[in-house]
Amino acid sequence: MTETSDQSRLSEIARSLNRYHWQPTDEEATCGAAFFQLVKNMEEMDHGFPRGTEPWTPRLHTEDVAVLADEVTVLREEFLPEWRERLPVGSPMAELVDMYIQGAQPVVRHADAVLAAWRTAALPEPIADEIAYRTRYSGAPAEDVATQLRFGTAASWEEEPSRRLLWEEMGPAWNHLGAVRSTLMAAASGDVEY
Repeated sequence: MTETSDQSRLSEIARSLNRYHWQPTDEEATCGAAFFQLVKNMEEMDHGFPRGTEPWTPRLHTEDVAVLADEVTVLREEFLPEWRERLPVGSPMAELVDMYIQGAQPVVRHADAVLAAWRTAALPEPIADEIAYRTRYSGAPAEDVATQLRFGTAASWEEEPSRRLLWEEMGPAWNHLGAVRSTLMAAASGDVEY
């Protein structure tokens, strides 16, 4: 697999960071911390999608796409312009945030279609008998059982072939975003290894 120019540049920045050729300024570290706080706040908001009751249950792909589209809008229109004024010219930190925005485009370009499909999906509500049965045998509160059933129905909807193909198509972009976030975290925290 050939590296794209963004992947190549990301590797250069990561190497520079790990070899202490780039030592983020206090302002760059603050920018990185602000990036993660913004992303965390947006990801923790209730976006109205079903969620599992266990903390380790992953979110729906549909919610991930919606949240990423919102993050990118805020990062592009508010966050990055503000931080470009505060960071040194040519700052790798600003470049990393821009890489995140650009790297999200293969996912974001599908956001409207994904959300339209979600809004028009006729997902059935859990049946009272099923909730009562599972509540009796699991010992969990009926509300938690109903929540879990709603999440299971939505997760099954997402696994239908046309949507599963779309999630697979988005996979490389999500992987790239993970690599950008890892480099941003290392730069913000100073946790690098030589």
